[in-house]
Amino acid sequence: MKRILVAYASREGQTEKIAHHMARRLEDKGLGTRLINLIKGPTEAGADDCDAAIIAASVHRGRHDQELSAFIMRHAPALRGVPTAFTCVSLSAASVHAHDRAAIDELVQSFFYDIGWYPDRVEHVAGAVRDKKLSLLERYAVHTVMYQKDIPNDPSGDTELTDWAALDAFIEDFTAPLKGE
Repeated sequence: MKRILVAYASREGQTEKIAHHMARRLEDKGLGTRLINLIKGPTEAGADDCDAAIIAASVHRGRHDQELSAFIMRHAPALRGVPTAFTCVSLSAASVHAHDRAAIDELVQSFFYDIGWYPDRVEHVAGAVRDKKLSLLERYAVHTVMYQKDIPNDPSGDTELTDWAALDAFIEDFTAPLKGE
């Protein structure tokens, strides 16, 4: 059975929800998964015995988490030896403006340059805004960004922006070559 690593760095929970969704879809396809939460602490488990890897991470204040960088740099040789994808979760992925999507892609490419690793595929995924998990100042900042990017805000304060059908299509496309091996 093919084994797929799904490693993720999530601060507010949406990237974790996305990673778990991807792992379930992979398992539905008969693939084994190893799910690693990079924020919960250092792990020696990596991509050494996996046939492919998906790394998922959110962007906060224009940066990815240090735990993500450390994991990728530590396991880069193994990651270079298997098909890989990087799933970047951000509000910019939900923007209707091409310049916002280009800016987040530029940020991700700069991140790859800095850590010296480039995945085979990058997938931008819109995240979510959970007002109850934000301080008043954070809520103001996030809602300002959403307004500037013409991203609709749910009045309940729980705005889910992730396109689950598009994420499923990404999984289908990413795993297609693995079936023939």
